[in-house]
Amino acid sequence: MACGLLEINSNKVSAGIAIIVIIFIFPLTCSNTQAQTNTAFNPSDKFSIPAYNGSIGFAVNGTYSKATLEDNTWTFTNLYLNGSQPLENFQLSTQNSNLTIFSYQAINVTTFQIVLLSYAVEGKGEQVLNLGLGPEENGLDPSVEWNVIVHNNVFLAEGDGWSISNNGTIIVNGASGNVSIVHYDFGNSAPSSNLPFYEQHSIAIIVAVGVVATVIVAEVIRVRSRKHSGENELVKVVR
Repeated sequence: MACGLLEINSNKVSAGIAIIVIIFIFPLTCSNTQAQTNTAFNPSDKFSIPAYNGSIGFAVNGTYSKATLEDNTWTFTNLYLNGSQPLENFQLSTQNSNLTIFSYQAINVTTFQIVLLSYAVEGKGEQVLNLGLGPEENGLDPSVEWNVIVHNNVFLAEGDGWSISNNGTIIVNGASGNVSIVHYDFGNSAPSSNLPFYEQHSIAIIVAVGVVATVIVAEVIRVRSRKHSGENELVKVVR
């Protein structure tokens, strides 16, 4: 029995390591296939929402084919951030807060998918986001789960500062600092309720490891972005 448990735990650790490797390596191997007609942006560009006293920015360079502001919501089509996967349809609104988007990762591992969006918030307002993943069943589908992680790697339960609607729109209230939104779709690998606890939640545990790695990556990007911004300001002063 002990050997069996050891084998199970070893497999889980190996899978967890594989996910972390994918999170770090996969973005580096993605080729940039953006069309030349796309619009480029950089961290100094801001997408304001004047009526809501909010703005949206990005920590890295990127491109999009279309960006429109309608009903105080920015919609980005074919958004591409350097080091991330393309995001075909991204809707975002922010009220009384300023957002900086770090990265978007969509990772397919065997029979399930992980989607991770990392950003930082200045101010304690409200963010409304839709990643274009389609409608949700509000917890009725056991193969789909969401997590919201705030600073210091605190996992918030649904209803504790965030909610999700039937069309897949997430509303985050009062968060500040680093935030990560995680969506995982277990597909046919959704666990049976008759299985032991550790088997039911083994995939979620592995995903959590990947999420922590993503939060670390976002923090590194944030620090580098601030350092780069400070260096630019120093150059302006010297000139």
